[in-house]
Amino acid sequence: MPASSTYNGNELLARIAQGDAAIYPYLHDTYYNSLVYFSLSITQDQQQAEDIALDALVKLWQAPARFESIGKLRSYLFTLARNASLNYLKHLRVRQRTAQELSGTEIPVDAQLESLVVESDLMRLIYREVAGLPEPYRQVISLLYIEDLPSAEAAERLGISMENLRQRKGRAIKELKNKLLRKGLGDLLPLLLFL
Repeated sequence: MPASSTYNGNELLARIAQGDAAIYPYLHDTYYNSLVYFSLSITQDQQQAEDIALDALVKLWQAPARFESIGKLRSYLFTLARNASLNYLKHLRVRQRTAQELSGTEIPVDAQLESLVVESDLMRLIYREVAGLPEPYRQVISLLYIEDLPSAEAAERLGISMENLRQRKGRAIKELKNKLLRKGLGDLLPLLLFL
């Protein structure tokens, strides 16, 4: 059931901090599908992705927190979903190894699952480096690649021109590449082709 109200950023953040349960249908309608899609891209399991998305929203409801901005709220929810998704993949890997040990036979490792775990670990490293970017660059990367907003909407949300957005995006990616190279993570550079 869609929430009939919309809230401005400050009102939404204040009501979350107060633990106002009436706000949660709106949060569900606003973030649930994005969280499911994000988790599904990691877990490749629709039911698990739905559970993870719901769990992230429930955790916010059970332990309301103060957020400085809507971006921080989104980051919190997506971090919860990412961590739960990675934990799910690790759990699957442990279960597979246990089954191998108990059976005494070698079971071929699911190459796709292994690939997803590696990709998830690499993306975690990239997200950590994104979090360390200067605020204007971090905002652009978050809006365009984590929230997957169209460029026009990202520029509007930031209150900047499309040209300024394009310049910030280019500088942000260059800064991110430099950070990865300085930390010896040059192997991650091919993943930046998706940015």
